[in-house]
Amino acid sequence: MARKRGFTLAELMIVLAILGVIAAILTPLIFNAAPDENKLRFRKAYYTIQRATDAVLNSDTYPEGDLSKVADPAKTFCYAFSDILNTMYDNCEADSTIVVNSSNAFVYDPENSATSLETLDSYCAATAVSDPLKGGTSNLPKFITQDGIFWWGFDFDFDPDDATNHNGIRTDYTVVCVDVDGEGEEEAFAYGIRYDGKVLVGAKAREWLKEGANSVVHTEDE
Repeated sequence: MARKRGFTLAELMIVLAILGVIAAILTPLIFNAAPDENKLRFRKAYYTIQRATDAVLNSDTYPEGDLSKVADPAKTFCYAFSDILNTMYDNCEADSTIVVNSSNAFVYDPENSATSLETLDSYCAATAVSDPLKGGTSNLPKFITQDGIFWWGFDFDFDPDDATNHNGIRTDYTVVCVDVDGEGEEEAFAYGIRYDGKVLVGAKAREWLKEGANSVVHTEDE
Protein backbone atom coordinates (compact mmCIF):
# COMPACT_ATOMS: atom_id res chain seq x y z
CA MET A 1 0.00 0.00 0.00
CA ALA A 2 1.18 3.48 -0.86
CA ARG A 3 2.06 5.68 2.12
CA LYS A 4 0.29 9.06 2.43
CA ARG A 5 2.71 11.93 2.75
CA GLY A 6 1.73 15.12 4.66
CA PHE A 7 3.24 18.61 4.64
CA THR A 8 6.46 19.09 6.43
CA LEU A 9 6.90 21.90 8.97
CA ALA A 10 9.21 23.71 6.56
CA GLU A 11 6.59 23.61 3.81
CA LEU A 12 3.92 24.97 6.16
CA MET A 13 6.23 27.80 7.19
CA ILE A 14 6.87 28.70 3.56
CA VAL A 15 3.11 28.76 2.80
CA LEU A 16 2.45 30.95 5.85
CA ALA A 17 5.25 33.30 4.84
CA ILE A 18 3.79 33.65 1.32
CA LEU A 19 0.31 34.33 2.76
CA GLY A 20 1.82 36.94 5.07
CA VAL A 21 3.47 38.74 2.15
CA ILE A 22 0.20 38.70 0.17
CA ALA A 23 -1.72 40.04 3.17
CA ALA A 24 0.85 42.82 3.66
CA ILE A 25 0.44 43.86 0.02
CA LEU A 26 -3.37 43.65 -0.14
CA THR A 27 -4.31 45.13 3.25
CA PRO A 28 -3.43 48.77 2.44
CA LEU A 29 -5.05 48.41 -0.97
CA ILE A 30 -8.27 47.18 0.64
CA PHE A 31 -8.29 50.01 3.18
CA ASN A 32 -7.57 52.58 0.48
CA ALA A 33 -10.36 51.19 -1.67
CA ALA A 34 -12.87 51.37 1.17
CA PRO A 35 -14.78 54.67 1.10
CA ASP A 36 -14.06 57.18 3.87
CA GLU A 37 -17.29 57.73 5.79
CA ASN A 38 -16.59 61.41 6.38
CA LYS A 39 -15.91 61.99 2.69
CA LEU A 40 -19.16 60.26 1.78
CA ARG A 41 -21.04 62.45 4.25
CA PHE A 42 -19.26 65.53 2.94
CA ARG A 43 -20.29 64.87 -0.65
CA LYS A 44 -23.82 64.12 0.47
CA ALA A 45 -23.95 67.41 2.39
CA TYR A 46 -22.51 69.33 -0.57
CA TYR A 47 -25.13 68.06 -3.01
CA THR A 48 -27.83 68.48 -0.36
CA ILE A 49 -26.99 72.17 -0.01
CA GLN A 50 -27.23 72.68 -3.75
CA ARG A 51 -30.51 70.78 -4.17
CA ALA A 52 -32.16 72.16 -1.03
CA THR A 53 -31.19 75.74 -1.83
CA ASP A 54 -32.64 75.43 -5.33
CA ALA A 55 -35.82 73.91 -3.91
CA VAL A 56 -36.21 76.66 -1.33
CA LEU A 57 -35.49 79.43 -3.82
CA ASN A 58 -38.13 78.10 -6.23
CA SER A 59 -40.77 77.60 -3.56
CA ASP A 60 -43.79 79.82 -2.87
CA THR A 61 -41.87 81.33 0.06
CA TYR A 62 -39.69 83.33 -2.35
CA PRO A 63 -41.89 84.43 -5.26
CA GLU A 64 -39.29 86.98 -6.36
CA GLY A 65 -36.46 84.42 -6.50
CA ASP A 66 -34.49 86.35 -3.88
CA LEU A 67 -33.64 84.76 -0.53
CA SER A 68 -33.28 88.17 1.13
CA LYS A 69 -36.76 89.44 0.28
CA VAL A 70 -38.85 88.08 3.14
CA ALA A 71 -39.81 89.52 6.52
CA ASP A 72 -37.26 87.53 8.53
CA PRO A 73 -34.64 86.21 6.08
CA ALA A 74 -32.46 84.22 8.52
CA LYS A 75 -35.26 82.43 10.34
CA THR A 76 -37.35 81.87 7.22
CA PHE A 77 -34.52 80.30 5.29
CA CYS A 78 -33.42 78.13 8.21
CA TYR A 79 -36.92 76.68 8.60
CA ALA A 80 -37.48 76.29 4.86
CA PHE A 81 -34.11 74.56 4.46
CA SER A 82 -34.54 72.21 7.45
CA ASP A 83 -38.10 71.29 6.41
CA ILE A 84 -36.75 69.82 3.18
CA LEU A 85 -34.31 67.57 5.06
CA ASN A 86 -34.85 64.77 7.57
CA THR A 87 -33.92 66.46 10.82
CA MET A 88 -33.87 65.06 14.33
CA TYR A 89 -33.28 68.47 15.93
CA ASP A 90 -33.75 72.03 14.80
CA ASN A 91 -33.57 75.44 16.41
CA CYS A 92 -34.12 78.21 13.91
CA GLU A 93 -35.31 80.55 16.65
CA ALA A 94 -31.76 81.29 17.79
CA ASP A 95 -31.05 85.00 17.93
CA SER A 96 -27.41 85.13 16.85
CA THR A 97 -25.77 84.98 13.45
CA ILE A 98 -22.28 84.49 12.10
CA VAL A 99 -20.90 87.96 11.51
CA VAL A 100 -18.30 88.30 8.78
CA ASN A 101 -16.38 91.37 7.69
CA SER A 102 -18.21 93.53 10.28
CA SER A 103 -21.56 92.87 8.60
CA ASN A 104 -24.13 90.11 8.33
CA ALA A 105 -22.87 88.84 4.98
CA PHE A 106 -19.68 87.26 3.71
CA VAL A 107 -18.20 89.15 0.76
CA TYR A 108 -16.31 87.02 -1.72
CA ASP A 109 -13.46 88.80 -3.49
CA PRO A 110 -12.72 87.07 -6.83
CA GLU A 111 -9.44 88.98 -7.09
CA ASN A 112 -8.26 87.45 -3.82
CA SER A 113 -10.22 84.22 -3.83
CA ALA A 114 -7.79 82.13 -1.74
CA THR A 115 -7.90 84.56 1.18
CA SER A 116 -11.67 84.92 0.85
CA LEU A 117 -12.27 81.18 1.02
CA GLU A 118 -9.90 80.75 3.96
CA THR A 119 -11.79 83.52 5.76
CA LEU A 120 -15.02 81.65 5.10
CA ASP A 121 -13.52 78.53 6.69
CA SER A 122 -12.16 80.44 9.67
CA TYR A 123 -15.59 81.61 10.78
CA CYS A 124 -16.98 78.10 10.81
CA ALA A 125 -13.97 76.92 12.80
CA ALA A 126 -14.51 79.71 15.32
CA THR A 127 -18.23 79.06 15.79
CA ALA A 128 -18.33 75.27 16.16
CA VAL A 129 -21.47 74.17 18.03
CA SER A 130 -21.73 71.45 20.67
CA ASP A 131 -24.33 68.68 20.44
CA PRO A 132 -27.68 70.12 21.63
CA LEU A 133 -28.99 66.58 22.09
CA LYS A 134 -26.37 66.14 24.79
CA GLY A 135 -26.95 69.44 26.54
CA GLY A 136 -24.80 71.61 24.27
CA THR A 137 -25.87 75.19 23.74
CA SER A 138 -25.37 77.77 21.02
CA ASN A 139 -27.18 80.94 19.99
CA LEU A 140 -26.64 80.17 16.31
CA PRO A 141 -29.53 78.90 14.16
CA LYS A 142 -28.84 75.21 13.66
CA PHE A 143 -30.22 71.74 13.08
CA ILE A 144 -29.05 68.14 12.94
CA THR A 145 -30.02 65.78 10.15
CA GLN A 146 -30.79 62.10 10.65
CA ASP A 147 -27.33 61.13 9.38
CA GLY A 148 -25.71 62.96 12.32
CA ILE A 149 -24.46 65.97 10.32
CA PHE A 150 -24.48 69.32 12.16
CA TRP A 151 -25.64 72.41 10.24
CA TRP A 152 -25.47 75.98 11.54
CA GLY A 153 -25.16 79.61 10.50
CA PHE A 154 -28.04 80.51 8.15
CA ASP A 155 -27.64 84.26 8.37
CA PHE A 156 -29.61 85.98 5.62
CA ASP A 157 -30.18 89.26 7.40
CA PHE A 158 -28.04 91.27 4.98
CA ASP A 159 -29.47 94.41 3.46
CA PRO A 160 -29.78 94.05 -0.33
CA ASP A 161 -29.54 97.83 -0.67
CA ASP A 162 -26.04 97.75 0.83
CA ALA A 163 -24.79 94.80 -1.19
CA THR A 164 -21.23 94.75 -2.44
CA ASN A 165 -20.92 94.51 -6.21
CA HIS A 166 -18.22 93.14 -8.49
CA ASN A 167 -18.69 93.79 -12.19
CA GLY A 168 -22.39 94.29 -11.55
CA ILE A 169 -22.78 91.03 -9.58
CA ARG A 170 -23.76 91.03 -5.93
CA THR A 171 -21.09 89.14 -4.03
CA ASP A 172 -22.56 88.99 -0.54
CA TYR A 173 -23.03 85.48 0.82
CA THR A 174 -24.47 84.04 3.98
CA VAL A 175 -22.28 81.59 5.89
CA VAL A 176 -23.46 78.01 6.35
CA CYS A 177 -21.29 75.60 8.33
CA VAL A 178 -21.49 71.82 8.03
CA ASP A 179 -19.80 69.37 10.40
CA VAL A 180 -20.03 65.91 8.85
CA ASP A 181 -19.09 64.00 12.01
CA GLY A 182 -20.91 66.08 14.60
CA GLU A 183 -18.56 66.59 17.51
CA GLY A 184 -15.90 64.37 15.93
CA GLU A 185 -12.36 65.33 14.97
CA GLU A 186 -13.21 66.58 11.47
CA GLU A 187 -13.39 70.37 11.23
CA ALA A 188 -16.47 72.01 9.79
CA PHE A 189 -16.82 72.79 6.10
CA ALA A 190 -17.84 76.31 5.14
CA TYR A 191 -20.24 77.33 2.41
CA GLY A 192 -21.58 80.63 1.19
CA ILE A 193 -25.09 80.93 -0.23
CA ARG A 194 -25.92 84.03 -2.23
CA TYR A 195 -29.31 85.76 -2.37
CA ASP A 196 -29.97 84.11 -5.77
CA GLY A 197 -29.14 80.59 -4.53
CA LYS A 198 -25.60 80.34 -5.82
CA VAL A 199 -23.41 78.14 -3.59
CA LEU A 200 -19.77 78.98 -2.90
CA VAL A 201 -17.50 76.44 -1.18
CA GLY A 202 -14.77 77.27 1.32
CA ALA A 203 -11.11 76.37 0.88
CA LYS A 204 -11.37 73.04 2.72
CA ALA A 205 -14.48 71.95 0.84
CA ARG A 206 -12.87 72.92 -2.45
CA GLU A 207 -9.89 70.65 -1.77
CA TRP A 208 -12.14 67.72 -0.86
CA LEU A 209 -14.17 68.20 -4.02
CA LYS A 210 -11.01 68.08 -6.13
CA GLU A 211 -10.23 64.55 -4.89
CA GLY A 212 -11.78 62.45 -7.62
CA ALA A 213 -14.86 64.65 -7.97
CA ASN A 214 -16.48 65.46 -11.28
CA SER A 215 -18.73 68.20 -9.90
CA VAL A 216 -18.25 71.86 -10.68
CA VAL A 217 -16.65 73.99 -7.99
CA HIS A 218 -18.17 77.46 -8.25
CA THR A 219 -16.32 80.73 -8.23
CA GLU A 220 -17.74 84.21 -8.59
CA ASP A 221 -16.42 84.56 -12.13
CA GLU A 222 -18.13 81.44 -13.48
